[in-house]
Amino acid sequence: MEFHPITNIVRKIVKENCSADGIIWLSVEGATPALLILQKGMEKAFIEYITKIIPFTTWRHGNAYAHLTSTLISTNLAIPIINSEPVLNYGEEIYLLETRPVYNHIRRILIELHCNNRSPPHPKERAFSCNMPSLI
Repeated sequence: MEFHPITNIVRKIVKENCSADGIIWLSVEGATPALLILQKGMEKAFIEYITKIIPFTTWRHGNAYAHLTSTLISTNLAIPIINSEPVLNYGEEIYLLETRPVYNHIRRILIELHCNNRSPPHPKERAFSCNMPSLI
């Protein structure tokens, strides 16, 4: 499994497009990736925990573990925005998690932003696409 931090991308999109409070929704395409928020430095412990729940072996379908891991963790995240910043605890990172080895592969993340900008008074809705190359 490979963690790809995307917090800086998310912060940049929020800062450039949301001048108040709101929510950002992220969704990654595919049947095996996942999105999660995790404390920096906990990646190894997280993988050890997940592999205890979903072993990598004993499956007829070669990457069934990747499908199950993606389903368990989720391919979607909704994060509140306060004062033009995604609400994360200190030291937390938003990650795209590749649950299986992939080569020359691009993951597409849909980012939908809903914010109550002070001007205009109506909620601002925008959708962004972010292509993340997997460098495994």
